Amino acid sequence: MNIFTNNDNAPKTSFTALELMEELEKGSDILLIDIREPHELAKEGIENSIHIPMGEIQNKIPTLPKDKDIIIFCHLGFRSKQVRNYLRKIGFHKAAHLKGGLYSWNRQLKKMKANAY
Repeated sequence: MNIFTNNDNAPKTSFTALELMEELEKGSDILLIDIREPHELAKEGIENSIHIPMGEIQNKIPTLPKDKDIIIFCHLGFRSKQVRNYLRKIGFHKAAHLKGGLYSWNRQLKKMKANAY
């Protein structure tokens, strides 16, 4: 199943934290790109992601695979949405972003841990 297709076969361009966690748990092959600035990295990120600051994305285009599922994230999701739009515009049709960014991711993790006890 293509994780970048909605139930109605429309392109999926964003994931909630829970949806992304489920895909990662299933072992989906996703390239996670953290576009936060270096000074923001002191806060936790998502395991196995690569760091490419937003301002360097354009220079890294030749190194990114167009045929791979890519999910971009930042702190709140605003910048990642901009980068996702840019990547899709230049042919990265399997690019999506994390809705709510790491803020949403960390809230979902806390919720899951609280429910585990």
